[in-house]
Amino acid sequence: MPVADDDIRRLEDPQRVGVVATTRLDGSPHIVPVWYVWADGAINIWTLDTRRWVRNARRDPRVAFSVQDNGPPYSAVLVRGDAEVLDDTWPGFAAMVRRITRRYVPPEGVEPYIAQWPMLRTIVRIHPRSSSGWDRGD
Repeated sequence: MPVADDDIRRLEDPQRVGVVATTRLDGSPHIVPVWYVWADGAINIWTLDTRRWVRNARRDPRVAFSVQDNGPPYSAVLVRGDAEVLDDTWPGFAAMVRRITRRYVPPEGVEPYIAQWPMLRTIVRIHPRSSSGWDRGD
């Protein structure tokens, strides 16, 4: 099921930080805030491959992802999908890292910021299966 246009607009809002949820070995949820960018029909997250949530996603690629407003009208979107874990040999890696960073860092700070994180050599792409959004905190 494609992501609805209204939900894509929420995902593209540059003021938002995402929250990704994975499943721990014991079946309990594991959730963490992340920087991301909506690109190429997927949610893309630049991260460290040894993070718990990435290890969870490698084992069980079913994930959930949400973004929400911190103020009225408390709109939000929830995406359920499948995670694909890519390393820095992926041809789109460097461009995607820059695209994600540009969402959160002023243009003059992008390259210096990226240079501070040489150990981050993983992109997790969440391929949506479904989405739901709302415009008020129900």
